[in-house]
Amino acid sequence: MPAAATPVVPTLLDSLLAGYDEQTMQGRAVAAPLEAVASAIRDTPLDQARLARLLIEVRTLGRVGRRRAAPLVEVGDGERGVITLGTTATEVVFGFVGRPWPGGDPVVGVTDTETWRAYEPADAVKVAVSVRCAAASYGTLLVTETRIQIGPLARRPFGRYWLLVRPGSDLVRASMLRAIGRRATA
Repeated sequence: MPAAATPVVPTLLDSLLAGYDEQTMQGRAVAAPLEAVASAIRDTPLDQARLARLLIEVRTLGRVGRRRAAPLVEVGDGERGVITLGTTATEVVFGFVGRPWPGGDPVVGVTDTETWRAYEPADAVKVAVSVRCAAASYGTLLVTETRIQIGPLARRPFGRYWLLVRPGSDLVRASMLRAIGRRATA
């Protein structure tokens, strides 16, 4: 497990999933006020992140394309079972518990923050995704961070899945950041 550095200002994500096995983080400078970026985090629809939508539709076999237009933070990366875990003025965290690899499913019964927090993955993964922003000298730093806790029986199937999916997942998150940044500066 990677050593967790103590952030200068703890995030909501830190309080939800401090221990994890995998982490990915991306950031983007946005020339807009903090309030505009925070609003864009909540309001940007998946349709505005064109590459993200395309890659998510491929991965979910079109399930996301059949849904109503929804903000990115409600849809997540298209997995069934995605729930909002918490929000602050500058951060939204959504999560998922399940087996995202082919043939796997979300864990039934994890429908709110409390059951998500209590769930200890054995043959599944527990995922938390934060989209947040912070003031910077150039405007605002927009960040997405994903943390994944892997159950002991899920290590092998998740490892194979993550090896194939991570490059696309990184492209999805970059596309999401671009769309949020465009909305904030519009």
